[in-house]
Amino acid sequence: MAEQLEQLSLDLAAVSFVPEADSDQRFGQLAARARRLLEVKLAFEALRGPDDPPLVVIAGGTNVGKSTIFNWVVGSDVASSSPLARHTKAPTVYVHGAELGLLREGSFLPSYERLKLESRDDPAREESLGEGASAYFLLTHERDEVKGVVLVDSPDIDSTHARNREVAEDLLFLADVVLFVATPEKYNDALCVDYMEQATRLRKGVVWALNKGADEAVADDLRGAIRTQARGKEPPKLLELPYLPKPDPKSDAAFCRELRQAVVTPGREGAALRRTARRGARLALAGDVESVAGRLREELAELDRIRSEAELILDAGRDEYARFLGQVEFYELDQVFEKVLEHFRIPILDDVYAGFRSVIGFVSKNVVKLVSGKEPQDGREKKLAERREQDRQKLKELLDTTRSAINDLPHAHTQVLSEAAATWLEGLVSKSPDEQNLAVETFLDEAQVEAERWIEAQTAAHVEMLEKHPYAKAALRTVKGVFQVGFGVLSAYLTHGFGPWDVLIGTATERAVKKILESAGGYMHYQTLRQQFSRERAGLLRGLLATEVQAPFSAHLPSGVEPARLERLSTSVGWLREEEL
Repeated sequence: MAEQLEQLSLDLAAVSFVPEADSDQRFGQLAARARRLLEVKLAFEALRGPDDPPLVVIAGGTNVGKSTIFNWVVGSDVASSSPLARHTKAPTVYVHGAELGLLREGSFLPSYERLKLESRDDPAREESLGEGASAYFLLTHERDEVKGVVLVDSPDIDSTHARNREVAEDLLFLADVVLFVATPEKYNDALCVDYMEQATRLRKGVVWALNKGADEAVADDLRGAIRTQARGKEPPKLLELPYLPKPDPKSDAAFCRELRQAVVTPGREGAALRRTARRGARLALAGDVESVAGRLREELAELDRIRSEAELILDAGRDEYARFLGQVEFYELDQVFEKVLEHFRIPILDDVYAGFRSVIGFVSKNVVKLVSGKEPQDGREKKLAERREQDRQKLKELLDTTRSAINDLPHAHTQVLSEAAATWLEGLVSKSPDEQNLAVETFLDEAQVEAERWIEAQTAAHVEMLEKHPYAKAALRTVKGVFQVGFGVLSAYLTHGFGPWDVLIGTATERAVKKILESAGGYMHYQTLRQQFSRERAGLLRGLLATEVQAPFSAHLPSGVEPARLERLSTSVGWLREEEL
């Protein structure tokens, strides 16, 4: 159990909720409160023996007389009292000297500094508290009649100072029994009622003290409230204490004897009271951890949904780009064919044909320049430039649509995190035209490098494939020879020289070669190649979308709780609710 509690404490300390979200502060406070309950009560109890004395905390609101009652119980003027609010700034722990070692320093109120009580006014002085943020004063005694219980004087539960209220709550967590002091003016205050509701939830033993005198109507009203709060169980005892202008701490009046008896009784029932209080603390902690884990699970589910939707948006952009590539000219495959043809050269004949084409190209280029006065553009380069421009415009369109879709995600897929969603979009700003153009051009350059690698790889694969098909290889050489010699001779015969129709020989040869390569690679071979190329290039586009759109958004998106930590928190709820052996 000690190891489980330690891990749970670490997990509660590590959890954080999404900032700016609805109720994130409330759940953060709940997690901190749950950890305090664990460390103050359960971790301390895990180190105690079965016969260690129970802890009785004297608690109540401002100016109800807690310190006076503390003095009546111990029979000495130990705690100073004052009509001023927030008089008691730190608790006093009153313990028998023989039982002091049972309050293990470092485990008892672990985040508090232990100070020795030198003067009854020490708990009321700020300068007495030392440098620590929290402290308690220790006072040992040798009174055997009060041996068997540890008495603690609590600050006001309704203090205007948050730290005082937190100390009072820590002492409630620590207590096995609460001696709750009320007055006719404060017995039904909302804070007092809430405090006692919490004491009931934590299964503390409770004794009520109605101090400063009260008529019977007030006492009856309080008894009715106590019975209601007991929910059918035996109601706590109610002690009625008179109003005394100058109370004597050593008084032996009947009400003082009854008060002391009420405090001594828990010592005789210590084991049962401590067991019940431990059970209450475990169940309360289980409920708090369950609420914390539930909230964390809701946050993580919404964040995971947003991340998942962002991935789907990028996938949609990738798929749209792949479809686009399937509709434009596949020049990369044409370049593969050209390189395959170049590999299977026909000596002399290919050189002669290439020379003829160069001459025709030079002549036609100069004719166009002479007629139009402009430098003619190479047809192939023109088509490649047009294809690149189509590519560029499509990429800009996909960047804009992806950014717009990501921008809508937080509002479309958040509920508990809706208030925080706006802060996640701070990094998702539209790029300037120059920045976007640079990103697109960089992508196109990188894509071209990858395309050239693909062309080289496919050329090698096709050459290897044709080498393994001798008949296809022979047909390729034959077709090249027939087209280049046959059409060239025919053209020369008909035109009495090398004519413009000879420029079609290359196209006709390429088409014939495609048919031959299809027969070698299968009917679906080229469709598969096109899909492969489009898929790989679209994958590069997805990387661009991730860098330009998803990454700036994700940088502002909270990570949420670690799944392993959430699993441990959820598991802890089960073992906290198990019955003690």
